[in-house]
Amino acid sequence: MPCATIRPYNPDCDRLPCIRIMEEIGWGLGDEKETGALFDSYISECDVLVAELNGEAESFAVCRSGNLRYLEKDVPVGFITGVGTSRIARGRGLALATTASVLERAACSGAAVGRLGVFDQGFYDRLGFGSLGYVRSSTIDPCRLQVPKLARVPRRLTADDAEDMHACRLRRMRWHGACNLDGVGTTRCEMAWEKSKFGLGFNSDDGRLSHCMFVKPKGEHGPYNVDWMAYETPEQFIELLSVLKSLGDQVHGIAIADPPHVQLQDMLETPFLTLRSRDGGTFDMKPRSNAWEQIRILDLDACIAAVQLPGETVRFNLQLHDPITEWLPADATWKGLAGSYVVTFGPKSSIESGSEDTLQTLAASVGAFTRLWIGARPAASLAISDQFECEPGLCIDLDRVMRLPTPISDWDA
Repeated sequence: MPCATIRPYNPDCDRLPCIRIMEEIGWGLGDEKETGALFDSYISECDVLVAELNGEAESFAVCRSGNLRYLEKDVPVGFITGVGTSRIARGRGLALATTASVLERAACSGAAVGRLGVFDQGFYDRLGFGSLGYVRSSTIDPCRLQVPKLARVPRRLTADDAEDMHACRLRRMRWHGACNLDGVGTTRCEMAWEKSKFGLGFNSDDGRLSHCMFVKPKGEHGPYNVDWMAYETPEQFIELLSVLKSLGDQVHGIAIADPPHVQLQDMLETPFLTLRSRDGGTFDMKPRSNAWEQIRILDLDACIAAVQLPGETVRFNLQLHDPITEWLPADATWKGLAGSYVVTFGPKSSIESGSEDTLQTLAASVGAFTRLWIGARPAASLAISDQFECEPGLCIDLDRVMRLPTPISDWDA
C-alpha cells in the first residue's frame, strides 16, 4: 500500500488541488470562470475520495451511483466516473488504492457491481475488473442513411436543458447491460464541458422530451461525432437518424457507434462503395472496435440472484481469486470476494459458501467470472484468454446454460 492518507473529499481544501490534477492530466474544464462550477457539477451527488501527500490532495477517485439492467432486473452499480493523479504522485499506487477504497465504500452502501472506463487494458485488472465487449463505431455519410426525410423541426438543446435530457436518458429503451447514472450533474457537466457540443431532440404530445442526441461538431463539413442518443421506441430512433440525414447537405461525415442491437450498416445505402471511395481520407468510414469498459462484481449474492435463465441448471464449485484485497485498507469492512463457493445457474440461481466433492470446479479471477456472469465472453473463450480454469465438461455446461444477450452499457461513465 502507498504511504498516503486516503480520506473523503473536503471542498474547502481539496477543490483547487483536484481541479489542478484534472488540468495536469489533460481533463481541462474549459472556461476558467466556469471551472469551479463545472467541477462541482462533475462530482455532485458522488462519493469522492482523495489521497493526500504532504498535506495536499494529489489523487482522487469519483464514484456515482446508478444501476445496470441484468436481463429483466436492475442491479445497483457504483460507477467510477473519474480517477486522477497529479504529475508529482505517479508510480505510488495512489490511483489503485483510492479507487479500491471508493469501491469498498460503494459495496458497503449496496452497490452490487463496479464499472469504469479504462485508459488502457490491464491497469484496473489489478482491482478485479474484467472487460465488456467491443463497442463498434464508424464514420458514415449521413446522405446514405435509408430513413425517411425529416418531417418536423427538432428542438435545440443546450446545457440549460440538462435536466430534461438526463430524464430522457433514464427513460430510454434499455437492454441487457444498459446502465443508468444517478444525478443530473453527470449530464449537465457533460453538456457544459465543451461549448461547441449541441443537442437536438423532440417533445412528446405531453410536452416532455422523449428522444434526443448529443453531438460534437467539427469544422464546416465534419466529421461530427454523436456522443449519445436516447429514445424510447424504434420510431423515435429512426427520427433521430432522419435528423442526421438532414445535416448531410453540409456535413459529409458523422462518427457514430452502433446503437444497442442495431447494425448501422443495415441502414446505409451502398456502404461498401462509400467505404472504398473514402478510404484513407478525412471521412474514412473504416469501422473501429474497442473494449474500453470494464466491470466487476461487488456483491455475489445480489448478482447471482439476478440470473434467471430458462431451461436446465448447472451447479459447480467456484474458487474465486480477488486481487483487490491487496489494495484495500487494513480496516476495510468489505474485504473483496475471494473464497470458495457453490454456484447454481438456472431458472433460480444461487450462491453459498463452501464446496461439494461431487461437483466440478471453476477456478477464476473475479474479473473473469464477472465477464461470464454478464455475458461478455463465453466460458470457452475465457478459458483461453483469462484467469479461468475448469474441466472441459463444465465449460460446455456453462456455455449451454449461460446464453445471455450481448451486454451493452449505452452510457459512458
